[in-house]
Amino acid sequence: MDEKHLLRSLGLTDGEVKVYLALIELGESTITAIGRQSKVSKSKLYDILDKLIEKGFVGYFVKNSTKHFSAGDPNRIQDFLEKKKDELNVLQKEAETVIPKLSAMRLSVGTKKVAELYDGFQGLKTIREELIKTLKKGDELLVLGAPKIANERWEAWFMDFHKRRETRGVGMRIIYNHNAREYGKKRTKFERTKVRYLPNKLVSPNFIDVFKDSVFMMFVLKQPFGLVIRDESLAKSFKSYFEILWKVSKE
Repeated sequence: MDEKHLLRSLGLTDGEVKVYLALIELGESTITAIGRQSKVSKSKLYDILDKLIEKGFVGYFVKNSTKHFSAGDPNRIQDFLEKKKDELNVLQKEAETVIPKLSAMRLSVGTKKVAELYDGFQGLKTIREELIKTLKKGDELLVLGAPKIANERWEAWFMDFHKRRETRGVGMRIIYNHNAREYGKKRTKFERTKVRYLPNKLVSPNFIDVFKDSVFMMFVLKQPFGLVIRDESLAKSFKSYFEILWKVSKE
C-alpha cells in the first residue's frame, strides 16, 4: 500500500491527499506554493486546507499578515487510526444490540413469502453462515441432491462448515447423487449426520437446503447462484418431498 492509498483509506479526499503530500514535500508554505505543487485550484484550496486543519493533518501560523501552512507530524496518522479503532469499538457494541433487533424484525414477517437471490459461491456461504448462527442444538438441516461438482469446487469450506455445525449440535441428513460417495463417506464421520444416495437413474445437478421455514436452492452452474424462499408452507412441502426420497435412497 502506498501513501496515497493509505491516506484515502483514512477518509481523505483526492484533493486533501494532494495538498497534504505537497506540504510534506514543501515544508512550511504559502497558499500560492501549495497550489503550484499540488495542482489544486486556488478556489478549492482554502476549503481543503480548512478540512485538513480540522482533521489535524495541517497546521498554520500568520507571518507578515500572510498565512503559512505546514504538514502535521506523520505520526498523526497513527493517532487517527487509534481514533477510528475506538469509533469501531463503539459501533461494535452498538451492533451487538441492534443486530438481534433487526433479526427479530426480519423474522417477524411470519408467513409472508420472501424470495432472495444470491450470486456465486458467496451466496452459498451467506446462507450457510446464517444457518450456523440461527439453528440450535437438536435442529436439523436437510440437503437434497448434493452433486459431486459442488463438493469438488468447495470441499474445504464445506468441511469447515460441518465441523462448526457439529460443535453447535445441529443434525443433518444429506441425499447425495450416487457418484458422490467419496464425499458422503467423509460426512458420516461427523456426529448427528446421516447420508444416503439417490438411485443411479436419479441425478440432481443442483442441491436444495431445507431448514426451519426456508428453502435454499443452489444452482451449480458455470456462474453459480442461489435462491432462498422463506415460506413455512413451502418448507413443509419440501420436507415431505425429502422424506419420500429418503425412503427410496440407499445407504
